[in-house]
Amino acid sequence: MYKIAIASFLQETNTFSPNKTTLDNFNFSHGNNFYLNALKEKTEVKGFISILKKEKINIIPLMGGWAVSSGKIKKGDFKIIINNFLASIKKAGKFDGLLLALHGSCAAEGCDSVDSYLIEKIREILGKKIPIMISLDLHANITKSMQKNTDAIVGYKTCPHTDIYKTGKKTAKLMIGRLKKKIKPKIILQKLPMITQAENHLTDRGVFKNLIQRTKQFEKIPGILSVSIFAMQPWLDVKEAGWAITVVTDNDNLRAKKLTKRLAEEVWSVRHKFLMNLPNPSTALKYGMKIKGGPVTLGEGADATMGGATGDGLWILKSILKNKLDKEKCAVVVVDKLAVNKAIKLGLNKTIQLKVGGSLNQKYNKSIKITGKIINISDGVFKYKGKVYTGRTVDMGNTVVIKINNINLLIAEKNMPTTDPEMYRSQGIEPRKMKFVVVKSPLGLWTEYEPISKAVISVDTPGCCRADLTKLPFKKISKKFFPFNQK
Repeated sequence: MYKIAIASFLQETNTFSPNKTTLDNFNFSHGNNFYLNALKEKTEVKGFISILKKEKINIIPLMGGWAVSSGKIKKGDFKIIINNFLASIKKAGKFDGLLLALHGSCAAEGCDSVDSYLIEKIREILGKKIPIMISLDLHANITKSMQKNTDAIVGYKTCPHTDIYKTGKKTAKLMIGRLKKKIKPKIILQKLPMITQAENHLTDRGVFKNLIQRTKQFEKIPGILSVSIFAMQPWLDVKEAGWAITVVTDNDNLRAKKLTKRLAEEVWSVRHKFLMNLPNPSTALKYGMKIKGGPVTLGEGADATMGGATGDGLWILKSILKNKLDKEKCAVVVVDKLAVNKAIKLGLNKTIQLKVGGSLNQKYNKSIKITGKIINISDGVFKYKGKVYTGRTVDMGNTVVIKINNINLLIAEKNMPTTDPEMYRSQGIEPRKMKFVVVKSPLGLWTEYEPISKAVISVDTPGCCRADLTKLPFKKISKKFFPFNQK
């Protein structure tokens, strides 16, 4: 019976975020606890397990963890994380293959690609004969090191990411095929000198949908095992950056190279179609007021908490107040630990005056003064119930809701994903009953909010996940890259 080890490590880094990631930001589990936790969430690892159990494979759960997107991992914590993974590999003893679920765009102080470095160190322990196969986020940054040190790279095909579980299953099937000597996988990689704003990365419509369909067509060709397009998340200022195409072939490098080149040319030819201008908050609100009923969901992508932003921006709330729309039912979210502590100290049903927002990233965000009633206090724990990361528990830290006329302002201690309506519902706010709902996301909001909204509008505000990439302080990525050079 084959023995296959499984592990996961997922975090997306925003190199423009002032918040450094620490070990405490990660939710790690080990051994059997890791295995049991994986069964509760419909993610890549559960996909691994599903196929391995079906094939009666002996599963060796190593460890796994994830953290909300943020800035670079601190150097000391980075070393601890790597050492813990390597220790779990050594402790596991002999096994026949390793399935590893990664994000692919994680960076640390002194390391542009944590994912690549982890794989390199694992490869040093396992040697060249033990296959390593990885599943990756569609926004991964693919490096030559990943290509060199793995036997298969499989990326998501959806954004928002609704095929995470399916991607895990696909990766596991390739591993079994490799161990049974039914296939001899080889990886072909081609990078492109481009990064693109996230708002046009939706795979169920437009230019990206067409490109993803091409990958599916190529996968029907005999000898082609997997084709992935990686639209590297654009707020990652690293040297080996850019979009990437990977083709996993069954030992047919020549055909795979031709397909990789063809797909890369197709991507490059439509690069300008990923550009889009977004309305400012005031324009978006005026448009929303012309729409009968609600909710009108406003995507505050520049402060995207799952893109590594700090979540302390209140540009849309400021515009709501400036345009005297506070009588409209609104739901707004912000991260501000000090404001939460002050509200809790004052107590439920009390009226409070305080400054809120702009406490974490003062380069882009500013505080505003509010007066409102404290209508809810909680521990900020909720579970995803939507199509993405189904079943995952999220801890926002202590959380309060302050009512400013008809505005419900959710203030949390910790950065958190905001894309599932359960975040608001867990605090007594029903998005369906609002005129405007603010979600700090350029992409993830579409899956859950589009079905319940009259309209979804992506809004341009300052922030370290800004759509206009030319306004961010890139230093490592060449100015020859698109969109800096649009020729």
